[in-house]
Amino acid sequence: MSDILERLIDRQFDIANGEAQPLNLPKHDIYTICNLRGGIGKTSLAFNLVYLSDSILAVDTCPQCNLTWFFDNNYLQNVNLTVHDMLLPHFVPGLGSSSHIAKKVSATNPYFENKQIFYLPSDNRLYVLPTQMAAALVQAQSIGGAQQVKILDNMLFSMKNEIQREMKEVDAKRCIIDTSPFFSGSTHLAWHACDALIIPVRTDQQSVNSLALLLKTLSDPAGEFRKIMPSNGHTPKIQMVILTHCGWSTVPGARNRPNQQTKIYVEKVLDIIRQNITQFTTDKPENHLLLLDDFLGTGRISSAKSKPIALLSAGESMTINRVRTEVNASVEKIQHQLEYIHKSIW
Repeated sequence: MSDILERLIDRQFDIANGEAQPLNLPKHDIYTICNLRGGIGKTSLAFNLVYLSDSILAVDTCPQCNLTWFFDNNYLQNVNLTVHDMLLPHFVPGLGSSSHIAKKVSATNPYFENKQIFYLPSDNRLYVLPTQMAAALVQAQSIGGAQQVKILDNMLFSMKNEIQREMKEVDAKRCIIDTSPFFSGSTHLAWHACDALIIPVRTDQQSVNSLALLLKTLSDPAGEFRKIMPSNGHTPKIQMVILTHCGWSTVPGARNRPNQQTKIYVEKVLDIIRQNITQFTTDKPENHLLLLDDFLGTGRISSAKSKPIALLSAGESMTINRVRTEVNASVEKIQHQLEYIHKSIW
């Protein structure tokens, strides 16, 4: 076993017990949570990290609207303006700009009472934004000189500029952007809107492959991301890769060591990080990989109740789809893991 892997496993034991010191990482104001694959925990991670913070704006850019639903189960009836309304005037001429889109989460989710947390809601019209963006970008490229540069910058930094305006309006100091599992459209803009990326990767080969694809998309000069760039060449670096759905050895005295399947994927992800370390915010691979338990019943109850994991207790239960589901004793370890991630990025 490599020294890096051994150090990472030792650190994981301290994290599980709430004893680890936060990682010495550069701190940023705006993070985008992304991976070019669905079902790996992006929205669950965003929801729980947002709750652990304060004075923060959460931005839902996924047309499935799952993060929006966590904040407001009746968003279809309650929401008027969305991220799509915020972005569209930058790509379709003649539309007026919008403002004061952010909603206070505590108004619709009681678990966020007394917290200064706001969100920008999504809607399913973001499915067609890639087409609208592509047409506008092609038209902008037909314009020459300084005017072209100005127009492209306005388009590519449209989400960044709008988020900064909304942050100022609600006096938010931080921001987390949740994304869809495909690159084009709002995810493209979210990469240009953020200071750094947080990438959840599930313990399966498809997710590991999607991590490699994401890194290639960020750096490949022939790829879609770099084909049209803003004038400053902005490319976000990666702050953290979070391996989700991890399992642990049941051998007595194993001290929260990953089981064999999880260990295989830890080694694969570490190898990818080593090979691409220049795309990360430091030059130490162990700074950029953290392990997160499989949430199991804890995650299902959190989702069903729109209740942050930090507020769940072992033994709490409910019936979901006619199945009695319970928060097990591992919830305390998961809470420590999420708190550690929070403290390491902020």
